[in-house]
Amino acid sequence: KHTPEDERRRAAPLLKSFQSEVDSLSRRAKASETAFLGIYKHFADAPDPVPALEQSSQLQRRLLSLQDVEIENQKLRQTIGQHNKEFAQIRNQDVTVNRLREKLREYEEHMQDTTDAKAREKEKQLQVQFAEKEREMSEQNVELVTRLARAEQQISSLEASLKASRA
Repeated sequence: KHTPEDERRRAAPLLKSFQSEVDSLSRRAKASETAFLGIYKHFADAPDPVPALEQSSQLQRRLLSLQDVEIENQKLRQTIGQHNKEFAQIRNQDVTVNRLREKLREYEEHMQDTTDAKAREKEKQLQVQFAEKEREMSEQNVELVTRLARAEQQISSLEASLKASRA
């Protein structure tokens, strides 16, 4: 039969095994508690994240509003750029209009000068033609006067012959 001493010897390895398992679990539990307390201490010493999160939220809202302002600035810059281009075109058109007005004035002056010169030339031509016609008419007048004088002479001589033949 088994005596208590025999039972103790047979139970001793089992008890040692059980004791080593309990010791191992105790060490693990103590290590876990130590690790947990170390992590907890870090979290306990850390500041409250709520103000930082609120500030982060405010900064994010501000960043969004700044992005909106930047987009609006870009649109305004584009609009200003378009207006500057239009202004430059209008200024160029104004310069072109002024140049064209100057050219028109020069052409009008040139036309007036040309017209005056042509009118003087035509007047000279007409005066020459008039003088020529006047000279021709004078010559015709002289010739007609001469012919009239001859005709009157012939008439006188014919009248004299007629009177002589009647008498």
